Order: sequence, then structure tokens, then C-alpha cells
Amino acid sequence: MEINPLKIKTCILNNNEIEFTELLNNGLDPNLGGGWPIRLAARNGCHLIVKSLLQHGANPHLLSDAGASTLQLAVYSGESWCEGKWNFLLSYCDSSQLADGAAVAIIFQNILALKNILATQRCNTNIPTTLTGKTVEELAKGYKLHHFLTSSDVQSQNNTTPPQSPRCSRQTLLIGVARLKMLIPNFAMLLTIGTMRNIIDIRLRWSA
Repeated sequence: MEINPLKIKTCILNNNEIEFTELLNNGLDPNLGGGWPIRLAARNGCHLIVKSLLQHGANPHLLSDAGASTLQLAVYSGESWCEGKWNFLLSYCDSSQLADGAAVAIIFQNILALKNILATQRCNTNIPTTLTGKTVEELAKGYKLHHFLTSSDVQSQNNTTPPQSPRCSRQTLLIGVARLKMLIPNFAMLLTIGTMRNIIDIRLRWSA
């Protein structure tokens, strides 16, 4: 069934899970256009819409043109991580995909997402991540978050003070850029997607 993309986008941006599910029940392809609906929903923190898409067969591992996955965008959104509402999405991810999500959580300081990802006990913290080429261990050390990786009770910390939103000020982003420059010698290859040159580019592309 052909459905107007604008209607799909409007449902997502309005977080209208009921109407969106009706579209799926009426034949909307859950992987339409390479999976942009599930990524848009994740980026805007619409966990119920993401869940509905997965239940209808959406593939959460299809990447955007900017190289972002559904999990990475859900982490980037900063929404609902204090309530564990993204745990269903984590169950779809393997150890390397969880590591990529953890890398986003570290760079954009989404501490609750990082805790949730680590709490799965399936995140491989010792393999290079696609976001930076650095391991989660290395990034955590660089951002002084390594204590989370050695915590014996990560899940119990989920009700702590919510982290700063990843939609942060330009000054905070520039601090992140400076840190990444120290961590990543080949900074121009960040995210391994060619034209993306720095962390501000990531934010701009993922927010488009």
C-alpha cells in the first residue's frame, strides 16, 4: 500500500503511535526507503513507534546515509532512558551494535543510556566502534567514565539524576570536539563515512 511519506513523518514527529500503528496495519512497509521511519522515530525518542515498527518486521540495523543506526539515534535522542523504555531495542542488538550505541552515549554524555547498554552484559567494550574506531574502554577512559564499565551493579544506578541532553549547546559540543581530537589521531575519518569531519557534523546530520 502506498502511503504519503509526509503523513508518515507527521505521525512520527507528533509521536502518534496509535495512528502510526494503523498505517502499519494498513500495509505500510516497515522498512520503507531503507528504514528511515524507524530511524526518524528513534531520533525523536518515539519508543512506542519504534517498538511497533519492530513488531511489524522493521530492521533496526539498516543505516542512514550518515551511517547511523536505530540504536545510535535512540541514544542520541536522550529520551526515556531513565525508564528503561528502550530495553526492547537493546534485545535486538548484538555485542558490537551495543558497543556502537555505548560510543554515542559516551560522546554525547547520555549516562543513563550507557548504563542501560552495559546492564545487558552483552556489550563488547574491547572492539573498535564504527563511530570513532576506538573501543568503548578507550572512550570511557578519555571521557572519565571508565568507572561505569567496572561497576558491579550498573542497573541499580538507572534512577540517578538524568544526564545532560545530547541536544546541547555549541560550547559543550566544541568541548567534545577538543576531547575527540586528543583521543582520535585521524579525527577527519570520524564515523568512517567519508565527508563527516567532526562531532558537530554528526549532530547536524543526525538532527536533519
